[in-house]
Amino acid sequence: MRLQNFFLTQMDMRTILIIDDEKTTHIILKAMLSDEYDLIFASSAQEGIDILGEKPVNLVLLDIQMPEFNGVELLESLMIDTHLQTVPIVIMTGKATEEIEKTARDLGAKEFMSKSFLFTEKEKARQIIKKIALKESRAPEQLLGYKPIFRNLMKLLLKETIQGDFIKACRKIGVGLIYSLGIDYISFWTVQKNRVNLIVALGDAQPDEFGPDEVRSGSSYNQLVNQGKAYMTNHHGSGKKGFFANESLKKGLNSEIGVPMFRISREQLMYNNMKVPDGTELFGFVIMKRSRVFTTKEFRLLSSFIIQTGTIFWLLYQRMLKSLSE
Repeated sequence: MRLQNFFLTQMDMRTILIIDDEKTTHIILKAMLSDEYDLIFASSAQEGIDILGEKPVNLVLLDIQMPEFNGVELLESLMIDTHLQTVPIVIMTGKATEEIEKTARDLGAKEFMSKSFLFTEKEKARQIIKKIALKESRAPEQLLGYKPIFRNLMKLLLKETIQGDFIKACRKIGVGLIYSLGIDYISFWTVQKNRVNLIVALGDAQPDEFGPDEVRSGSSYNQLVNQGKAYMTNHHGSGKKGFFANESLKKGLNSEIGVPMFRISREQLMYNNMKVPDGTELFGFVIMKRSRVFTTKEFRLLSSFIIQTGTIFWLLYQRMLKSLSE
C-alpha cells in the first residue's frame, strides 16, 4: 500500500523546469523543491527549449543571466511561441534591478525573484511557486512523425524531376514545410559568382523591401555562403544571427534556420556517407522562419532534409540554366 501511494504521489507531482547555467543553483533548488515537485534541469536556454519540446511542464524557473542566449531573450521568444506562451515563467536573478524586473514583467514573466530572496526566504518562495505552477501541464505539441513528413515531401520532389521545373519544385517543398512543420516564412535563394537571387518566398509574414543587397549584408550570410554551414537562432538579438532581424521581430518571427544547398549529386552524397565533402561549393540556400521556437532535433532534421533534397534541386537548377542558355 505504501509503495502504491508513493507511485501515485510521484505521478501527481507537478513538473518544474529549472534553466540556469550555475550548478550551485541546481543543487540548492533540488534540496528545496524535490520533495514536492518533479524537477528537470537545463544548463542553457537551448537545452531548456529542447526539454519544453519533449516534456510537459507546469512551471519554468529561469535564470536571467546566461551566456550566448540569456533569460530575457528566451522569455521573449517563449512569449511569442503560441504553444509555449501559456507555461508560467518565474525569473530568478543574482543581480536584481527595477529595470530588469520591469522588462521581465512586461515580456510576460509571472513573477520575479532575486536569488537572495529565493534562497533565504525559502518558505515564502515555495508558496509563490506553488501558487503559480499550473495544475495541469500542457503536453508538447506532437507531430504525426518527421519521417513520414519528409518521405512524402521527397516523393513530391522526385515527381517534379520528370518535368524539371526548378521554381515549381521550390514552391511545392516550401508549401509542404509550411503546412507540415508550422513554418511561417520560407525563401529559396541561389548564389552565382556572389550574385544572390531570390527564387521563391512563401508565407504570411513577407518582409518589406528585402532583397539580395540586404541578404549579402546579413550577419549569417558569411556562415551560409562562405563557410557552407547551417545555423539556427531562437532570438535574433542572440549571437546576431539571422536575416532581416528587425523586420522579423516586428512580425513575431523570432526563430530562424538557414541551410546551404550544395553543388553535389545524390550519388556523390551517398558515396560520401551522406556528408558533403569539404570545399564543395554551394549554389543556393534556404531560410525558414517561424514564431515557435526550434528545438535542436528539428534543426538537425530540417538541415539534413534540405541538404539531401538540395541534390535534386541542384539537378533541376542545372536543367533550368541549360534551357535558358539554349
